[in-house]
Amino acid sequence: MFFLAKVLQAIGLADVGFALLVGITQQHGMGREYEFTGIGILVFLVGYLIESFAGGRS
Repeated sequence: MFFLAKVLQAIGLADVGFALLVGITQQHGMGREYEFTGIGILVFLVGYLIESFAGGRS
C-alpha cells in the first residue's frame, strides 16, 4: 500500500507541474490549468490518505 500511495502522490505532483506548463504555453489555458491542478491535487490527496490510513511506512 505504501508504494501505491507514493506512486499516486508522484502522479499528482507531475499533474500539477503539467498544469503549470499548460497555463504558461497555451494562450487561453487558465481554465485548463485549474482543471489539471484540481485533478493533480485530488490524486495526491488520495495517495496521502492511503498512506496515512495504512500507517505510513512501517
